[in-house]
Amino acid sequence: MIPAIFVVVGMLLMIVNAVILTSIVDGIVAETVAGAIADGRDNLEDWESDESWINSTDERAYYAYNIANIDAINSGETDAPEFELIGPAIYTVTTHREILAFDEDAGEMTYSEYDVFEWCENCIHDGKASISGDTELTNVNILYNTQKIAGLSTGITYGEIFAKAGFANAMMVNDLQNRAPSIWSAAEINMMVDGVAAQLVQAGYDEATASAMAPAAYLNAAYANWNASAGGASPMDPDFTEVANYILYDAVDPSTGNCIALTCEIGPMLAAGIGEPADETTAVRAALYGYSDRLDTTLIDWTVYALAGTTFLSNGGGEDLESAENLRERFRTATDPYINQDSNGNGIPYDDGMDITDPDTLNYLLFGINQDTGLGAGLLTETDFNGIPLNGVALLLLGAQSNPFGTMVEYSVNLGQVLALADYAGGWIGMVGTMTEFEAILIGGEGTINADLWWQISFGSVEPLEGGYLSIGLNRADHAGDADLTLEKVREILYDGPFALTGDFATVFMYGELSGKTLPTGADGIPVSGGAQVDWNDELIAGMYGIDTEAASALRSWVKDLMFDQVIGALLVFQYETSPYTTQSLNNWLYGWRDIAVADTLGDIDDMTLGWVSLETNMTYYGSDGVSTGDYSVYKMSTGSGPDGLDSVEHRIAQGYISGETGEIYDMSEYLPWRAPAAEEYTYGLLTDHVGNADTTLTGTIGSIGDADESFKVNLVGYATADSIVGDNVVYKGIPMVEHTINLDPSTHQIQAKLLGTGTILDVMPGGLPIYFGSTVDLKVEPVTNVVMYGKSVSRFYLDLRGAGSMNPDFGSDVQPVFEIHTFGEISDEDAASFKEAVLDNMGPTYWTNFDSGKDAMYIDYVAVSIYIIGIVMMAFGSMKLLESNSKNKEEE
Repeated sequence: MIPAIFVVVGMLLMIVNAVILTSIVDGIVAETVAGAIADGRDNLEDWESDESWINSTDERAYYAYNIANIDAINSGETDAPEFELIGPAIYTVTTHREILAFDEDAGEMTYSEYDVFEWCENCIHDGKASISGDTELTNVNILYNTQKIAGLSTGITYGEIFAKAGFANAMMVNDLQNRAPSIWSAAEINMMVDGVAAQLVQAGYDEATASAMAPAAYLNAAYANWNASAGGASPMDPDFTEVANYILYDAVDPSTGNCIALTCEIGPMLAAGIGEPADETTAVRAALYGYSDRLDTTLIDWTVYALAGTTFLSNGGGEDLESAENLRERFRTATDPYINQDSNGNGIPYDDGMDITDPDTLNYLLFGINQDTGLGAGLLTETDFNGIPLNGVALLLLGAQSNPFGTMVEYSVNLGQVLALADYAGGWIGMVGTMTEFEAILIGGEGTINADLWWQISFGSVEPLEGGYLSIGLNRADHAGDADLTLEKVREILYDGPFALTGDFATVFMYGELSGKTLPTGADGIPVSGGAQVDWNDELIAGMYGIDTEAASALRSWVKDLMFDQVIGALLVFQYETSPYTTQSLNNWLYGWRDIAVADTLGDIDDMTLGWVSLETNMTYYGSDGVSTGDYSVYKMSTGSGPDGLDSVEHRIAQGYISGETGEIYDMSEYLPWRAPAAEEYTYGLLTDHVGNADTTLTGTIGSIGDADESFKVNLVGYATADSIVGDNVVYKGIPMVEHTINLDPSTHQIQAKLLGTGTILDVMPGGLPIYFGSTVDLKVEPVTNVVMYGKSVSRFYLDLRGAGSMNPDFGSDVQPVFEIHTFGEISDEDAASFKEAVLDNMGPTYWTNFDSGKDAMYIDYVAVSIYIIGIVMMAFGSMKLLESNSKNKEEE
């Protein structure tokens, strides 16, 4: 019996050692590890001395999707991009941190942080060497639609300039083709009358009498010439005595008082332009020149028409300009600064205009095409640019405004001539000085028409010069005849009204067009968070502007289909060389490129510190010569020494920024900065729905420590937060770990507002920047320390290819990945071995074998081995005695 007791006691001692003491030691080790973690994070010096935290470095591998068929797209062969994956481009990312505040009692630390990226030439990712950061990548210009939306009001203004350039073109053609010959004709007629007066003086009349008789005598001679050319069929001679002076000198436009007599600037072309005498034309001409209701009205009318017409034609009136041999003289007369300054043409010099002596220079100035751009350079040149008519006069004037020296070089003119060109052409287009007025009487109208009036009439009704509808007005294409608006209504729509399209409301209008809804609006009609949204339709627009639904439909089409879809894009290409696609190096894509359209929007296209854009946030923009990417981020996190202890160690509490100029910390909150309540307010409460989720806070997101057995929250590089899913228990590098995974659904993470960050409704404009963010993350957490010892993530950025206005894409057909970011980190083999020796080898049934469990557990190691020895001895002794007893019993039997 006693030997058996020895065996049982020995076994119990080993069980106690293996179970009870093991759990005690495991607890001591866990407490020791926890204490070590706490001791290493509970005061400021611990953090300041941790160089691996102050300046941490890891690697990121980038893959990008290159458009392989960009040449075919640009040539118009196809509009479907073909994407090819290139990469990896691997960069080391060094995160620099500076501690700003430390509160040991509260267990909180505030610090700033910024990243520095450097291309890693010798790095490997998944067995692939890093491609150069200088590798060219062609992809969709992610800012293109946003620039079109943001630039709508400006684009409408520029579109108006280009439309009025068509008017200016027509006016300058008229000047060269008709006005200059009319001026010469008027001067010639005046000279001929003076010649008749001189002949009368030679015949014996005094000068006063001769001057009084000359006008009628001259018209008598003109009648005789016409009558002879007509075969002498007239039965009577007209009497010019009472009407000659009025016809030749005193006739005026009844609507303006401007001189229209045959010796005045426009007299010959007006009298000839009314047309050959007939009942209607004779009545018009006779009324203007003072010979209505006479027996000889028809004969006088033939005389006036023949005199004006033959003189006008003999001076080149109506001649094709491209074949005209006297362009120099025509241009010199048309640009004479005295023109239109006197209602009477007598004595006004017409030879003080621009005198371009070189034929090639004049030809380029009038008809030139810029060989570099293929666009019209000449004052009279019109070219098609992506379906939009561009007149050279606008391009010349815009160029002269921004670069007068370049204009001098391109056109081979001096500065004085550039200024003269600006005065002349700018007057007709309305860009410089006082607008030049066109005499509406020349087209059968009243008053005068300048570029502004012409545009406003043409925009909402019939084009006044030639009739019909303007191709860039409301009555365009399928909407011909839908609008007949007064000038007051046109000005309200474009300039003066509460919904004027050349102001900020243009962006609101586009929101309606792209979303199909109004902004959330309160009872007072002002946009407000939580307000009501109603359908954006023809009836709504008709009510807003006080027009009928047909005109409203035409207006909506003009804004969306013409200005947004065609004109604004063409203007971006023309003015900024911006296009729907961009080719630049990976370094530029990731870390900085300068968009001159953005710079211009911010205020100064020549300020090289403006207009920088990037996908990642380096300390400075790539290629910017040191331009900062902005204020550094600031974080507040738990240190584990506060009331929550290690349960919240390294968990983030808040995020904000620190001013690089003043050092002031601002905008600290528990939210992701781009999802903060202020951002929701700026977008009238539309941000959450636009993004697709309500996960806005970053409080509680882990750093490097998370509960191995429970789900924890992870900040995915500022784009989103997500909760991990607890997975299987695994062994990695000999260390037991618990797997955690995250699979972020891109369909519920539209990140336009983060990428743009305008703080306006542009951030929620449907399809403005249709980028979606998705991420898969694999983590392995060691359960004793709760340290994440393995992490791998693949984050993808998806582009909705359907364009502006599109939301809720089908990820199977509507989207295309454009960028991927791969990150990977793990405990090193050396650190894993050290961890096993320091922690794991001191736990479990064999915890005692290394005799280094720590200060407290070390003694238990010796006790444990003693118990094992005693237990083994007792089991051996008892077993031996049992064997002896069994043997003795057999012998006795």
